[in-house]
Amino acid sequence: MSDDPRLFSLVVPVLNEEEVIGDTYRTLNQTLEDLRMPFEVLVVDNASTDRTPAIMAAICGNDPRWRFIRLSRNFGYQNSCTAGMLSARGDAIMLIDADLQDPPELIQEFVAKWREGYDVVYGVREKRTGEPWLRVFPTMLAMRFITWMSDEVKLPLHSGDFRLISRRVRDAFAHLPEATRYLRGMIHWLGFKQIGIPYVRRGRTKGKTKVNFSLLFGFMFNAVFNFSIKPLRMFSFLGLGIIGLTIVLAMVYLIMSFLTNPPPGLTTVLMLLLMNLGVTSLGIGILGEYVAKIYAESKRRPLWLVDYTLNMEGQAAPGIVSGLLGGRDEFGAALAQHRPAPSSSSEAA
Repeated sequence: MSDDPRLFSLVVPVLNEEEVIGDTYRTLNQTLEDLRMPFEVLVVDNASTDRTPAIMAAICGNDPRWRFIRLSRNFGYQNSCTAGMLSARGDAIMLIDADLQDPPELIQEFVAKWREGYDVVYGVREKRTGEPWLRVFPTMLAMRFITWMSDEVKLPLHSGDFRLISRRVRDAFAHLPEATRYLRGMIHWLGFKQIGIPYVRRGRTKGKTKVNFSLLFGFMFNAVFNFSIKPLRMFSFLGLGIIGLTIVLAMVYLIMSFLTNPPPGLTTVLMLLLMNLGVTSLGIGILGEYVAKIYAESKRRPLWLVDYTLNMEGQAAPGIVSGLLGGRDEFGAALAQHRPAPSSSSEAA
């Protein structure tokens, strides 16, 4: 019999994880059963092209505690996590990757902190093992850069998406309608009672990582431009510095014109022109990033669309069919009424 009657929800985003999903199922079930409380596991599939959907169809057919949401295409990691969190029914909702690089044995410690009254319990990566330094070093630098650049709220250093949130945090999170999302920053911005748990992140034992340098840089810039205006301020200070340097240089040339012959100016003029061009281009690029964010928000498109679900009948949260958040669920409700039920062949595909 369960000691705690409250429901625990675990969200697992996946993309082409056929090599690990079976082990994930066995490991997580053993861990969650030790919690001695009812649980559900929501697997959100970003339109995998391997056998992940077929494996999940078999798992869901045998275990009703496991639920499956397949998105109509790859909407990105952040949006798939959002879809799972908003579809969860639990009093506590936790996020973990299918590769289990974040140790599932710490779930009990996260739940213990939640039972103590914390609304947000996040993992802090003290160390990473089993990964090449060419991957670890740039990732650590990116995390430090994100923390240093954050100004609206100071983001915890080396915190990840491996975290637990209470239901009231999830309900508050549902009111954040950003189209370009940085979940760990958004949840930290919400406030409430938070605490970090340090841990060692392990390397993958099976499958291939989906993160490359391009995605890492995109992730870093997305985090910075979503939670900081420091780039604009730094550019303003740079402009003021160049103006000051130009004034000093003009005064030096004026004094030299009276005391001696100033050096030929062609090289100096070219250098100043090139510097001005570089600074202007940099400023336009930084400003363009913010304008692009505004453009993405103005389109107000759904954050995700659902292809089909398994074991979710009659339990869909308002945002499950389409990711229209922050009071923008009208399209999702209409789509839910007209969306045909998936055939058995499509569920096993």
